[in-house]
Amino acid sequence: MRELALSVYLPTLIAEIGVGATLPLFALSALAVGEPAAIASLAVTLYSVGRMAGSAWGGRLASHRGPIPASFLAYGVLAVGAILCALADGVAVLSLGVALVGIGHAGVHVARQAQVDALAHPTRRARALTAMAGTWRLGNFVGPFIGAALIHRYGLESGYVLAAVTVVLGVAVLAVTAPRHLRIEKADRQRFTMKAVLGPQMKVLSTLGVGVLLMGAARQARVAVIPLWAAHVGLSDSATSLVFGVATVVDMAMFIPAGYVMDRFGRVWTAVPSAVALAVGATMLPFTHGFAQVAAASFLLGLGNGWGTGVVMTLGADAAPELGRAVFLGAWSILQDVGGALGPAVLAAGAAIALPVGFFAVGGVGAGAAGTLYRFVPRGAAPR
Repeated sequence: MRELALSVYLPTLIAEIGVGATLPLFALSALAVGEPAAIASLAVTLYSVGRMAGSAWGGRLASHRGPIPASFLAYGVLAVGAILCALADGVAVLSLGVALVGIGHAGVHVARQAQVDALAHPTRRARALTAMAGTWRLGNFVGPFIGAALIHRYGLESGYVLAAVTVVLGVAVLAVTAPRHLRIEKADRQRFTMKAVLGPQMKVLSTLGVGVLLMGAARQARVAVIPLWAAHVGLSDSATSLVFGVATVVDMAMFIPAGYVMDRFGRVWTAVPSAVALAVGATMLPFTHGFAQVAAASFLLGLGNGWGTGVVMTLGADAAPELGRAVFLGAWSILQDVGGALGPAVLAAGAAIALPVGFFAVGGVGAGAAGTLYRFVPRGAAPR
C-alpha cells in the first residue's frame, strides 16, 4: 500500500486536480473563440471521443511497454492538449487540444489501472482500485474550485495552464517513486492486437460487458438529471449547486467501505446495489418538489454512484486474461465510455416527449444494469 500511495495515488491526485479544472471549460472556450452554442457543445463530445481512442491506445501501450512508460507518454499527451487549449484562438486548435486531453486522460487511467493490477494482491484488488477511483474523484472535485479562483484572476486560459503544471508535477513525482520492474525491456516486448486479445473473451464482453455499458450509461445520465430537475421545479442556481455538491460529497465518501465489501464479500454486493440506487434515484426525481425532496433523491443518486466506486475496474481486472491484460482493460474502459455517451442520449430522447419520461428511461437503464450485473457478476469473495 505504501508503494501504491507513493507511485499511484499521490501523482494521480496532483495531476487530476488540474484535469478536473479543465473539464468544465471546453464548451466555454469554444464560446470564447466565437463559436455558437451548438458547436460549443461538440467540444465536450470531442473529449469523449478522445477518451475512447485513448483507452485503446493506453491499453496497447501498457501491454507493450509496461504501465510506467505508458503513464509517462499519456501524461505527455494530456499536457500538450492542455497547452493547445490554452493557446487556441480558433476552433481547429481548440478541437485538437480537447481531443488530446481526452486521449491522454483515458490513456493515463488505463495505464494506472494496469499498474495497480500489477502491484495489488488479488485479495486486496478492489480496495486498491477503489482508492484510485476515489483519488480521481477527489482531484476532479477540488480542481474546479482552484481553477475558478485562477480564472477569476487571470482568465479562462489559466485553467488549462493549471492542468499542464499539475500534470508535470505528477510526472515528476512518478519519476521518483515508480517501481522499476513495471517497465518491459525491449527484448521482452510483445505486441497484442485487440482482435487477438478480445476474440477469446467475447462471452464475458457480451454478458458482463453489457452490464458495464448500462452502468456507465446510468452513471453519466445522473450528472444531467439532478440539475435538470432542480431547474424544472424552480430551485435557484445556488440551491441546485448545493444539492449537486452534497451528492458529490456522499459519492466520494463511499470508496473505502465499497472496496472493503467487494474484497470481503464479493463484487455483486456493490455492483447490484449501486445500479439499483441509480435506477430508484432517477425514477424518484419526477415525484419530488422543493429543495428537501430533490436533495433526498440526489443523495440516493450520489450514494449509488459512490457505492459503485471502482467496481467496473475491479470486474475488468478480474476478467482480464494474463496475456494482453492492459489491452483488455482498455477495451473494458471503452465499454464504460460508450455507456457514458449513451446515457445522456437516452435522457434526451425521453425528455423530447416529456421531461419525466427521460428520467423514467434512465431508471430503466439502471434497472437493466442491475439485472444484468446480478446475472453475470461472479459470486464469492475476491479471487486469489
